This record gives sequence, structure tokens and C-alpha cells, in this order.
Amino acid sequence: MVFESPHLFSADELRWLSTIVDQMAVAIANARLYEEALNRLRELETLHRASEIAVRFTDFDALIDQIIRLLQEDPAFQFVALFLVDPADPDVLVRYRTSGREEEAQRAHRLRRGEGVVGRAAATRSPVRVPDVQADEGYLPRIPQTRAELAVPLLLGDRLIGVLDVQSPEPGAFQEDHVRLLSALAGQLAIALENARLFQQVRRRLNELSVLYEVIAAATATLDPERVIHQALLAIQRTLGFEAVECLLLEERTGHLRSFGHYGFSEQAISVPLTIHQGITGRVARTGIPALVPDVTQDPDYLEAEPGTRSELAVPMKIENRVIGVLNAESPRLNAFTEEDLRLMTTLAGHLAVILENARLYRETTQRLREVTTLYEFARRMSTTLDLGILLDSVVTTLREVLHCRAANIMLLNPRTEMLEIRAAAGVKDRWRQEARLRIGEGIAGQVVQQKRPIYVPDTRADPRFVVFDPSVRSLLCVPLMVGDRVIGALSVDHEIPHAFQPEHERLLTIVATQAAAAIENARLFYELKAHAEELRRAYEELQEADRLKDEIVQNVSHELRTPLTFIKGYVDLLLDGQMGPLTEAQREAMEIIAEKTNLLSRLVSDIVTLQRIERGALNFEAVDIVALARVSVQSFQLTASQAGLEFTIEDPGGPAIVWGDRERLSQVLDNLLHNAVKFSPNGGRITVRIQDLEDSVQVSVQDTGIGIPPDKLERIFERFYQVDGSTRRRFGGMGLGLAIVKRIVEAHGGRVWAESELGKGSTFYFTIPKPPTTAPDELLEFLFGES
Repeated sequence: MVFESPHLFSADELRWLSTIVDQMAVAIANARLYEEALNRLRELETLHRASEIAVRFTDFDALIDQIIRLLQEDPAFQFVALFLVDPADPDVLVRYRTSGREEEAQRAHRLRRGEGVVGRAAATRSPVRVPDVQADEGYLPRIPQTRAELAVPLLLGDRLIGVLDVQSPEPGAFQEDHVRLLSALAGQLAIALENARLFQQVRRRLNELSVLYEVIAAATATLDPERVIHQALLAIQRTLGFEAVECLLLEERTGHLRSFGHYGFSEQAISVPLTIHQGITGRVARTGIPALVPDVTQDPDYLEAEPGTRSELAVPMKIENRVIGVLNAESPRLNAFTEEDLRLMTTLAGHLAVILENARLYRETTQRLREVTTLYEFARRMSTTLDLGILLDSVVTTLREVLHCRAANIMLLNPRTEMLEIRAAAGVKDRWRQEARLRIGEGIAGQVVQQKRPIYVPDTRADPRFVVFDPSVRSLLCVPLMVGDRVIGALSVDHEIPHAFQPEHERLLTIVATQAAAAIENARLFYELKAHAEELRRAYEELQEADRLKDEIVQNVSHELRTPLTFIKGYVDLLLDGQMGPLTEAQREAMEIIAEKTNLLSRLVSDIVTLQRIERGALNFEAVDIVALARVSVQSFQLTASQAGLEFTIEDPGGPAIVWGDRERLSQVLDNLLHNAVKFSPNGGRITVRIQDLEDSVQVSVQDTGIGIPPDKLERIFERFYQVDGSTRRRFGGMGLGLAIVKRIVEAHGGRVWAESELGKGSTFYFTIPKPPTTAPDELLEFLFGES
């Protein structure tokens, strides 16, 4: 209060005014303290509510949304935004959430540290308050209504995780209590966000383990891949909540992707054919690289199969570096899949790939075992019978049982008519067995025989080559029966349903056809051999009878010749001795010729008889000194040799060489060999007799320097009646029995005889005779002292 006149108030009035002023000051101070207490209470209430939100909400996004709503209850916080540090670049802050007002869309999406109010708070790691943004040089104008801004960093220890930013259209809207509140709230929010992140990681890991557990449990419970895939897809749907998931398997031969299990997709989408050159899944199957597509409309490879799809996640299913399929998820929402989803799906795809590969290997192993069992059964049956009818019937019957097909048949080529005819069948009606006849090149079997290769008809109604005998046949697999390069027929199996056979069936049928063809050929050869053996048996019996008759004739002739020869020889000797009167010189020469020819004929008869009688049981075995025997034989030929200009040489071991044999017959062997040597050495030369002591036998050789023997005749010289020169004008006489007798005697002794020769240079004849048997010590003791 101001007055123009001085001294208007008395001392009492002044004291009264002073008292009033003091009371007013107290009231004002109390009002200020009350307001501060009220603000502090509101701060504490806000922080308490923030703590409750942090405890109640473990979902990251839900927690942030609740905190932003809480801040918006303060009139000063018109615009609220949360920026988080980019994991890929710690110097960049990404706008994560806003209060949702239309103006918020104008905020910067990405800021670097030091850029704008938010960037300065991140760079300084301390709150930044701007009372009037129009007066701030570093301010980045975004929301036109903004006049004041407050940014507080979210710190977790020394680590910056983001910035909480509020703006107001009123200049100076933010005071120290706002800074204090927002700083405290930022600390709580930083801890809550980290806890929510960790909780999400744990929950996702639990979800991942849950899905993997269900997949592994399904894999251990069954080897059926379809059941395992079905269980895996259900686990993904239940745990991860994906709208649509499918498992596509790659057919390597065709490059097609075939749906092996799915949920959430329409039948229209599943029916769309896919290859490795179509769509996002095709790219993944072709390259082996996963695809996380936030917006499929922005991907040039996207092929619309399911209408309404906005995002897609496809990962390859690989065994080592080989892609066997694709695990694909689709959603009608943009950005529906995260990097965590990609990681989980990749892990799951790896497990499913191993499970599917194991199932494939098990299926192949089972199939191979079935094939081996079938082939073993074929081999067993083929080894137990050579009856061609039984054999072929067993083949088609076993094939029908193993392949579970409608029918199996074997068509063989009739060489007379050049037509294929059914010779064995299982499951084929009798009518078709009788009527089915095909020319080469006609029908499937005819083309198989013509082209010498298997033919598979998945659907007979779609193949004009198929000749209809039985209209119930819908699929047919036929392979040729080959013997070397020659086709003898065809083996076929058929079914009442299309596409009934797989590549492994063709492999099995080809192996069976090879075995069947070999069995048919073996049976044919057996019957031919059997017929030939029967012919040989009859011929052998005829030969045996002829040989018996020949021996009988020879024996009879020899017997009949021996008696008159004895009389002739006796009378010739009497005449030559002069006992029947004197002979003229001409008569004597004639008698000497008759005596010589009679002696020759007697020796011939003796040789024939010798050949008939020589057997091991007829020999008189004893210890014989073959050296002494050879010297006696050589001495007996000395006169003849000297007359022919021949020289004899004996090479021996220097002492006796004892053999176990018949002295008379061994002497006959030496005489025959020396006789041959002298006879075939007409121009003189040397005849060498060598005796070598071997380990178990003694080897004797007679070597001459005569005319020799042609190489092509050498193998036959020991045959009876064989002459090297068999012409009527041959130079050397004889009946060809001497060497045959040598061979017969030596072999009867358990020895061996052979010859070596060089035409024009001479021949060497060898034979071996075993040494005397050694007596075992026990046998010797028993002989000396008896059994005791």
C-alpha cells in the first residue's frame, strides 16, 4: 500500500501491519510447501504406478505402451516418444514408440548421437531441457506445435539403451520437478525394459526348446516322416502363433517343391505348383539362403499363392550343403517375423532335415533289405530247381508278393513265330494269358524288347503305346530279359492305380530280370547239356561195346595167329637147320625171309597181347637197379647200332638207381625206346641214355640225333597204331604199338612218360619210375617183433 502523505501510521499500526505481513509470508511459504509436497506426492504416485507397470507387464511392447500412457496423464507431456539404441549401430537412435498423436508421425525416425535434443541427451548421458526450442540452435524442427522439449537418457549402469523424450506447446513448460520425475522414471524404465528383454529371450528360448522337444519326441516315437512333420507344425502353431506354416520337400530330379505338411494355407495355395525357379521358397531352395521378407510386395520373386499374405519367412532344410526342402511361414501382417523367428526356424529346419534324411535312409535301407531278401529268395529257388516252369512261376509269384502289385508276368520270345508269349504269370486272368501275343515293337513289352531298355508307364490311359488286354491295368513297369546282348523276353509288373511304382522298383525289377534271364539261359543250357550228355552216353556205350568187340577180336585173332605162326616158325627152323634135307641157295634165302617175317609177325602178336594184359595188378614189383637194366638193353643193341653207324653213351649217377617195378616190363620199355632211337636215326649219330636220381623217383631219358618229330604230331605218338608218317609209302615200318606199350607200362608203374623233339635234329623220350616205398617205423617194428 502506498500513500502520498507522510507519517500517516502510528507505531501501533506499524506493528499491526508488520504482524500481518509476517503472517502472510508464513501463509505463502506454507502454500508453496504444500504445492511442492503435492507435486512430490504426484511424482511418487507416478513412480509407484510405473513400478507396478514394470512388475505387471513382462511383454516389451506392452510395457512401453503403458509407460507412455502414464506420462500422457501429465498435461505438460503433450508429445511423448521413446528412442532405443540401434543394435547394429550404437551411435544411432531409432524411434521405437510414440504417444500415437498424428503430429508424432513428423518426428525423426533415426537420429545420431549429438543430433537434436534427443541426440544431445544420448551424447551427454544427462537430461537436456530446452525451455524454448525456437531459441535453441541445435533444435531440429519436427512438430510445429512444440515450444519446449525435455530429453532424458535411459541408462543401465554405464550402458545407454535409449532416450525418453517429451515435448509441449507451452514455452518453459518443463521445470526441475519434471526433470527429476522423468529422470527417476527413465531409471525405472531402463531396468524394466532390460528385464522385459531378458524375459522375452528366456520365453523365446523356452518356446524354442518346447518346439524342439516336441519334434524330437515325435521323431523318437515314430519313423513316419509325415507324422513327425505334422507334430512339428502343430508345435510351431501352438508355441509361436504363426498364421500359416508349410514344409516343402525338393524333388531333385524334377526341381519341384512338394507340400509334405501344412496348416493355415488354403487348398488353392497348396495346389499351386512350385519349382526352384518360382517364388521366394524356390529361391531359398535354389540358393540355400534363408529369406526374411517384411513386405512380400517389395520382393520381386514373390509368387502369390495365398491371397492376403504380407510377410514371409522361408528357411532351407539342408543336409550338409544339400537342400532337401524348405520350411515356410506366411502372415497377413507386415513385419510379422523377427530375427529371433528366423533363428528358431533355422534351428528347427536343421532338425527336421536330419529327421527326414534319417527317415529316408531307413526307408531306403528297408527297401534294400526287402530287395536283398527277394533276391536271396530268387537265388535260393533258382538253385533248388532247373525246371523252367517252376522257376518262372516262382519269380512272378514272389515279385507280386514283394511289390504288392496287381499282377506280374514273364513274356518270352518264341523263336519260330517271333512273337512274345506269356510263359509265367501271377494275378493274370487265364483269358489274357492265352490271348496275350505281341510282336516285337508292339505294345510296351514289344518296345522294351525292341529297344532293350526298361519302360515305365505311370498311367496307361494317357499312353497310346499301351495295348489293352486287361482294362483294369492303370500303371505298368516292364524291363527286358537279356542274355548278353540278346533279348529273350520281358518281365512286367502292373497295378490297378496310376503312378504305383518308384525308381527303386525299377532297380529291383532289373536285377530280378537279370537273374531270371540267367536262370532261363542256364536251364536252356542244362537241357541242351543233358541232351548232349545223353548222346555222349549212348556214344560212349557204343564205343565201349566197339572197344570190347575190338579187344575180343584182337585177342581171338592173336590167339588164332599164334598157333599157326608157331608151326610155321618151327618148320622154317627145321628147313634152315637141314633136318628136312638140303636147300639150294635160293631156297635158303627164301626160308630166311620167311623166318624174318614170321619173327616180325610173332612180335606184333606179342605186342598186341602185351597191350591187353598190362595192368598194375599184373606186374611183379621188386627193387630193380635201372642202371644195370639199361646197360643190358644197350649191350643188346650194340651190334645193330654199330651196323647203322650209331654210338651209344650212358650217363648215370655213378652207382645203382633203385626203382620199384617189374624187371621184365621195364626192360621192355628200354628196348622199345632204344629200338625207336636206332630205327629213326638212319644216318648214324649218337644215342644217349641218361639216368637221373630224383627225390621220389628215377628219371630215364633216351636221346637220339635222328630225324625228329613234327610239333603237331608230338602229342599223338603214344597212341596205339599211330604212325607219324601214315602214308602207304612211308620209309620206316612198324605197327605203331611200341610207344603205346611204353606208355601203358610206365603209367602202370605210377610213372610218367613224355617226349621232346626238334624236326631234323632228333628226339628225347623221358619216363619216370617211383622209388621203392619206405616202411614206416611202426610197421617195421611190427614186422620184426610182432604186434606185441
